[in-house]
Amino acid sequence: MKEKAVVLMIMCFVLVLASCLSPYTEGEKNKSGLPGKETLIDYTSFEQMDGGIGYKFYTMDAKYRTPSGYTLWTYNKDPSDVFDRREVKLVKPTGDNIAGYGVIICSGQQVVEGRLEVVFMTVMINNMGQYAVGKVIGGTYIPIESWRTPGTLNSGSGRANIMVVEKDTEVANRYNLYFNGNHNVATDFFVDSMDPLCGGTGRNGYIVVISPNDISGSAVEVYFYE
Repeated sequence: MKEKAVVLMIMCFVLVLASCLSPYTEGEKNKSGLPGKETLIDYTSFEQMDGGIGYKFYTMDAKYRTPSGYTLWTYNKDPSDVFDRREVKLVKPTGDNIAGYGVIICSGQQVVEGRLEVVFMTVMINNMGQYAVGKVIGGTYIPIESWRTPGTLNSGSGRANIMVVEKDTEVANRYNLYFNGNHNVATDFFVDSMDPLCGGTGRNGYIVVISPNDISGSAVEVYFYE
């Protein structure tokens, strides 16, 4: 645990964001992104797997049983990392199929309206064969791509999906997406166009959404292989 505490920082915020929960709070609009100001340091939910091949997320903790749900994430401590490409295999055997899980990229502190805030981007999938892309600026989640069904993601509990996110070398602030080896050059990408730009550097990590339907006697479990 001490080694993990040195390498990782895990943060948890109350979740009230439509881009993660809208499939089961249909009709509700995104109000304030990630408004929760309570930060919990939790070194137990993400655990490095043997051989350093990735991380396992696991929790049955009743403190996450809330009407709004929770979002938990972990990332490395080096904000100067240059982002070029990440390939992650994700598997979620237990938990609400509609709730998202995925990766964080390019997380760092930037000045926003005179305040130093955390800014990062995230790409999530769920067990319904959907993906979503968003940006967090000072605790507020802004959708870049709301939940979409690309037809290249496997659906169902315990089904593995391989996600590739890479920085485009020719188009500024563009990031290409691959799911399970499939990539359509014309459509499978997103653009970081909101100020402040993430800039292609910063912390990388993993993210898991715990929905209000979770933690009702069963676990939420996600595997990240990288």
